Amino acid sequence: MKVNNASKSTNTDITNSKRSLIKQKIISLGIRLLVSTLLKLTRNRRKKLVQNIGKTILRFANKTRKRAINNIINAMPELSIKEATDLAFDAYGNCAYGVAESFWLSQVEPDIFCDEETLQILQSGTGACIATMHIGCYEAVPLAVAKFAKQSVTLTNIPDFLADTMDFYSDVNITAINKKSANAFSELVIRAGNNAYISLHCDLYANQTEVTFFGQKTKAPSGVVLLAKLTKKPLLLAYAVYQDDGQVQVFFETLTSEKLAEQKTQQESEQTVEQVMAQIYQRFEQIIRQYPSQWYWSYNRWKNYSS
Repeated sequence: MKVNNASKSTNTDITNSKRSLIKQKIISLGIRLLVSTLLKLTRNRRKKLVQNIGKTILRFANKTRKRAINNIINAMPELSIKEATDLAFDAYGNCAYGVAESFWLSQVEPDIFCDEETLQILQSGTGACIATMHIGCYEAVPLAVAKFAKQSVTLTNIPDFLADTMDFYSDVNITAINKKSANAFSELVIRAGNNAYISLHCDLYANQTEVTFFGQKTKAPSGVVLLAKLTKKPLLLAYAVYQDDGQVQVFFETLTSEKLAEQKTQQESEQTVEQVMAQIYQRFEQIIRQYPSQWYWSYNRWKNYSS
């Protein structure tokens, strides 16, 4: 009897696995067809359509919508409820398009801006760690890096059903590492050591380093700073925004071009990380205030936590 039960359980697992695989393939095919259809439209029509889809999704996503509005009100209390609500919908629509453009990166030609020192770092071929954020065209930063360097690397959170479509990164010479991978950080360390340029989104909540963001204490991922320290690479900040005509502009800034100092104790090292992260988040806030309708407001960035 036990053998029969085990056999039935195994057969059920196999059946469920097959169903899941078929479902993933159907979804993947559906997305490919959708992208193919969108690419037949002019860029302006494509943008308006995706923005409207994003706004419609937000209208029915009560939890996501409420969080976005609350985040905006907490960050910019000078806005009225109506202004915060309108901004939440505009931002969600714009971010939907910023995500969608990842599927046709080969058609995105960003304008790139940086000072002379930063340009030298990007052209040196010796690598750098780049702190970026969820604003404008999400993957425009590693795309812009690929214009200068042979090794442009980023982390992605690709769903399983899209795993076979990651060629939209490789088509534009970007190496995408799945952040769900158990050895993702170690792979980043190896690639950074081999002079790759690593672009990491670090405006999400993560229970790592305490920062002040829009006047409120929260915690942030400090992996980009730790990676720069560990590999002794320059640390840059970059972001991509859309102009009124739909053109993508990418801006690079140098945070530190010197090797981060070796610290004698763990406490001193953590203080150094906190100082750099504070600088990054201060700059993030300035950028968001300049382009509030292009930043993704719906993440739970101000979670309660024990200090």
